[in-house]
Parts: sequence; C-alpha cells; structure tokens
Amino acid sequence: MFPNRRSAVISIAVIVFLLVFAVVAIDQNNVSRLKKYRREANVYLDKVMGSMDERFEYSITLVGLLDDRSLAEPFSSVLDSYEKGLPPSAMSSLYVTLDKELTLLQKKVFTHPEYPLYAAYFEKIYEAEQEMAPHLDRYNEKALFYNIQIGGFLAAIAAKRLEMQELELFSVAPAMKGRP
Repeated sequence: MFPNRRSAVISIAVIVFLLVFAVVAIDQNNVSRLKKYRREANVYLDKVMGSMDERFEYSITLVGLLDDRSLAEPFSSVLDSYEKGLPPSAMSSLYVTLDKELTLLQKKVFTHPEYPLYAAYFEKIYEAEQEMAPHLDRYNEKALFYNIQIGGFLAAIAAKRLEMQELELFSVAPAMKGRP
C-alpha cells in the first residue's frame, strides 16, 4: 500500500492532523452557534423582563393608591416577593398570581368613586402586557430552539465544557388574555 515506511508515517500524520483540525473546527462552530442562539434569546428576555417590571411597578403604585387597605392586603405576598432579576419560572408564578389579584381588584373597585384614577393604572398595566406578549412568544421560541440545540451530541459536549445551561421558559399562558 505504501512504498516505504516514511510515506506511511507522513500519510498517517496528515490524516491525524486533518482529523484534529476537523474536531476543533466543529467544536468552535458549535460554541459560536450556541452563543449566538443564547444571545438572541437574551435580547427578548430583556424586553420581557422590562415589560414585566413595568407591570409590577404600576401594580405597586396602584395598590399604594387604594384607600381601602383590605383591598391591598391580597397583594402583599405577591408584591413583597417581587424583585428585578428573578428567573423566568419565579416571574411566571408571580405574574399569574398578580394577574388573578388584579382581575379581582378591578371587579371590586369598578363602582368605587375613585375608579377613574385607578382605571388609568389598569390601562397602563394592560399596555405593558400587550407590549410584552410578542416578546414573550419570541423569547420562548428562541429559548426552546436553544434548548433543543444544546441537546445535540457534539453541541452537548461543548455546552458541558462551557457550563451552558438550558434556558428557562416563561409559563404565563393563564394570565395572558385580552381585556377590554
């Protein structure tokens, strides 16, 4: 097959070099691909968190305006638990709970003489939700795609080496609904 030992050694060395080069190139491709997908998801995560933060801030202000403290009481545990930078699973849980309380509050204060003041805050809360909805869908889509990619064989090796974790998804579907 080979005319002499020297050509066999050179051929084997070239093949080994090409294999090592291919492995390194594939690994670098996986690393850059995963970082790109994570970065794309994080763009939408920042937008979603900004809208959620805005919604919580308007809710805090609205609860502070309530004359009847008994109406504000159900919000204390939700609003006390809220802080910026919580992971998506915790924010989802708080978001759904806050939405339930806001729905009940709006029904209770609808006939209240101060409702026009409260209505402005309910509108802002609704606008924040409407602004958040498309970004939330895009984040969940991008995060799911990233999670699928990170599970691939060679990508999983690169992800494990770089300590990349799967991205959490938001689960606020029960709270996302159109309001008048």
